[in-house]
Amino acid sequence: MITSKRRPGAAPRLWCRLMLAASAVLAGACSSTSDKAAKPTPLAPISGAIAIHRSWEVDLGDCEGTFLRPAVLENAIYAASRKGTVLRIDPVTGKEVWRVQLEGGIMAGVGSDGAIVAVAGPRGNVVAYNAEGKRLWEAQASSDVLVPPLVGHDLVVVRSTDQRLAAYDAATGTRRWVFQKQQPALTLRIETELAFFGDSVLVGFPGGRLDAVALSNGAGRWEAGVSEPKGATEVERLADVLGSPALADSDVCSASFQGRIACFDARSGDLRWAREFSAGAGAAIGTDGVYGVDATSHLHAFERAGGNSLWQNGVLANRSLSAPVLVGKLLAVGDYDGVVHFFSADAGKLVGRYETSGGPVISGPQAWNGAALFQTAKGRLVLLAPGQAP
Repeated sequence: MITSKRRPGAAPRLWCRLMLAASAVLAGACSSTSDKAAKPTPLAPISGAIAIHRSWEVDLGDCEGTFLRPAVLENAIYAASRKGTVLRIDPVTGKEVWRVQLEGGIMAGVGSDGAIVAVAGPRGNVVAYNAEGKRLWEAQASSDVLVPPLVGHDLVVVRSTDQRLAAYDAATGTRRWVFQKQQPALTLRIETELAFFGDSVLVGFPGGRLDAVALSNGAGRWEAGVSEPKGATEVERLADVLGSPALADSDVCSASFQGRIACFDARSGDLRWAREFSAGAGAAIGTDGVYGVDATSHLHAFERAGGNSLWQNGVLANRSLSAPVLVGKLLAVGDYDGVVHFFSADAGKLVGRYETSGGPVISGPQAWNGAALFQTAKGRLVLLAPGQAP
């Protein structure tokens, strides 16, 4: 495994992973991506900024070098730290409901459907708890896990770095099925998350592929091309799908590195539209728009129905932005310095900002009750509620 050091201005969490030891030249080319990164754009004052209220903040403990994001439910938030702390938090007050400790630490998580809470350790061990924090079972994935387990439909679905999906019985931990894709020579060491749609799980893969897999038996239902790898070298052909599939009604949209942003019919995999786009993070979908962050941290909005460009904004160029999240009529993103930015979703205007003290935002933010939840590398979990313009 070879990784490149991340610098401010590099595409977020685009660490390179080599699967062929002989490919040393490719490793050097991959690391040069961040070495040549442009300087982050300085922050300028915002005219007529809206107030951003911190509803609450929780100290989870160190999260550096992990793939952690909270599981957000209506009446509970489950979060974790690198050193193995798993917490249930009251989303209204931010108060801790319970805390347990997993020996050996945690690399990825948290996944939950409200009844089962699942995390993955640094050796690919998957551990499940119930909603009261009682440990239920532990299973071993085929390799390390960088993606929060997906919990629901009486299953815990785990994606490992060897491009296997494994589904475990949520009550017992017994493995139900395995789905595997062929792994390319070079991939990005990133979070590419899972999403349920009906009785399928949707997942993006290296090479720009988006798959639907049957929850009943792990059979492939359809495969769609978010993008096609291009170029003469393995580095140029990197086209991994980033982030979680963005779902609304029967639309599913995904974005790929050095590829495209595209929307499909989630029932059949039929392409609705696609646009050339080198993604730096996952996409978000709203009633009328699809939103993405490119590899240089420019924000883009596309018409949901046909993919026409609505707006783009480069005011945060090279600030290693997270995936966006929609909060009402606003779009929120976090950056490498722990600053959270709010944009108007209809026009793309920067309207508000909140500076956390927790270091880089490490995962895609999530919405809860009109507010945005962010987790940082230093373990700060903060819920931010946008107010009205003064």
